[in-house]
Amino acid sequence: MIDIHSHILYGLDDGAQTMEQSIEMAKIAEKDGIDKIIATPHLFRGNFLFDNFERIEQKRDELSKALEKNKINVEIFTGAEVHITHNLIDEIRRNRECLVLNNGSYILVEFPTDHIFSGVKNLFFDLMSEDITPIIAHPERNSVFRNTPELLYELIHMGGLTQANQGSLFSHYGNSVQETVYQFLEWNFVHFIGSDAHNTHLITPRLSGALDKISEKTGADNAKALVLGNPQAVLDDKELPYLPEPVNPKEKQKSFKIKIPKFFWKS
Repeated sequence: MIDIHSHILYGLDDGAQTMEQSIEMAKIAEKDGIDKIIATPHLFRGNFLFDNFERIEQKRDELSKALEKNKINVEIFTGAEVHITHNLIDEIRRNRECLVLNNGSYILVEFPTDHIFSGVKNLFFDLMSEDITPIIAHPERNSVFRNTPELLYELIHMGGLTQANQGSLFSHYGNSVQETVYQFLEWNFVHFIGSDAHNTHLITPRLSGALDKISEKTGADNAKALVLGNPQAVLDDKELPYLPEPVNPKEKQKSFKIKIPKFFWKS
């Protein structure tokens, strides 16, 4: 399996803090059946304001050598979890190779948990005009997407993609998030499952549980696409092999409880 969302690189954000922790996380991943990980440290979120992107590649090289020395068969690739900012396009034009996943045309973007920035559809259009496809990290944890899923549908319909967390399937973030992620799966809103691993004890680098759960719900082939086929396409910078047509939630309103939060949404 391939994990496209991980905070395995030590000393960069709120993920692994030491080389030893990074190595232990890789051991857990290998035992779980993960053999490729895209390291995605937080960027432009809170205190994680980078001015030296070379550190990410340096940390990757150090960890890769340590894993080889310890005979841990997990390959590490570079990327980032990029917090949505007003000047994101400018940052991409200056540092594109450091912000996209494996120097390709996909980028993992993160929204705040409780609102959506105004003009996000314009931002997605601008990203795609730069030949970059945005992958929304764990949208099930965002209260706006959770309570007004038609907004997420619009972004997916534009060409955006999403990555759900394994932990969401097991109520790690609460029952509401768990209910939402299963609803998103039913509506074909999910294109990847990632671990969002931060450590070795709470948010760990595992995907096999999600593979089993989704296999039960949608079939083994679809489940494998979310943890293998689609992630491999990202690494190869190719089109996704599994891209089901999303369901418009407005047609399914009776099966989903809607609570409208206060937020701004502008085209």
